Formats: sequence, C-alpha cells, structure tokens
Amino acid sequence: FSTFFANDVPINKTSEVFLKAFREEFKKEPSAVAALGYDAYLVIIDAITRAGSAEPQKIRDALAQTKGFEGAAGVITINAERNADKDAVFKTVKDGKFVFLTTVKP
Repeated sequence: FSTFFANDVPINKTSEVFLKAFREEFKKEPSAVAALGYDAYLVIIDAITRAGSAEPQKIRDALAQTKGFEGAAGVITINAERNADKDAVFKTVKDGKFVFLTTVKP
C-alpha cells in the first residue's frame, strides 16, 4: 500500500533527524501525520526566510516557489495548482507489521 512516511526506514537526513528527535522526546514511534506536521512547519519557516518578511502575500509567493525541499516525509515541490508534489512511500505487511518497501518520486 502507499503512504507518505516510513518510520521504520529513514528516507533522507531530515527523516533521520525527525525520527531521532521524536523518539527521544515522546518515547514512541511517530505517526505519518506527525511527520507531515513537522514538514509543514519546516516549509513555512523556509518560505518566511526566503521571503525575508512575515507579510502574508510574500510568504504565499515564497511558498509557491518551493522546489526540491527535503522534508522528513520526502522531497516537496509546490506545483502550479499550489499542491505539494512529494515522494510516495510503499509498505507491505510482514509478520503482522507494516514494513517499508520503497519510495517513488513524482
């Protein structure tokens, strides 16, 4: 099946940092939506930094220019429709557990 995050295999350096910090802080495995929330925070901070402003229009414009941003759940690019094009994670069920198979890039 497809999903948007694998906590059993870090898919990049940002994923490694997120997994380590989450496990240390909460003493449990993160959910996929926790990774998405983390990525949303990072993308917004990046857009504000690139915009050089907290003005909403400038942040919006910087968000629209997001390309190849490495998040915990994969690489994020904002497309022309203002949607995030990002990696898809594929898992399988093995011995009653979800197990990482591969990541597919858009």
